[in-house]
Amino acid sequence: MNKLLIPAASLVPSISMPGCPFHQLQSPTRSELAQTRSIPAAQRRLLIPNFVELFRWETIRPLLPLQLPTPGDPPAWQARTCRSYYQWLPPDVIHSSADLVGMDPFDLCLALFDFSPWRPYFGVRFKSHFGSPGFDPLSLGLAMLLARYRSWNWATLANELRQ
Repeated sequence: MNKLLIPAASLVPSISMPGCPFHQLQSPTRSELAQTRSIPAAQRRLLIPNFVELFRWETIRPLLPLQLPTPGDPPAWQARTCRSYYQWLPPDVIHSSADLVGMDPFDLCLALFDFSPWRPYFGVRFKSHFGSPGFDPLSLGLAMLLARYRSWNWATLANELRQ
């Protein structure tokens, strides 16, 4: 069985976004929100100037991976050897905005966001009292979220992970 060393520091560099194009989005005022309350959210987003241009795949792709904020300072994470290792990989199958149509929301989140900064939090939750855990706690956490999202039982999740 292969064992992988999960380093103490993330291998994916943190993205500083001082020139992030998302800062150009204009929030509607309270009165505009009240006036457009009856309009579906998908149509209301089109009323925001530059919304479509800012969320095109060609605009988002150079910013990947997007970083999710973490709640406060993460607990200490020490390098350890596990049988799995989550690492964000660039989505090679997505070449344009058209490739995103019909994509599963869970798979889309995995393609857009790097969850590596969350490893220490999952490490606290999946703590082994008999030595180091057999699997990367982040891999376990994402697998549990996937099972919950798809309403799978443990047998179905294990079968899907084997494939």
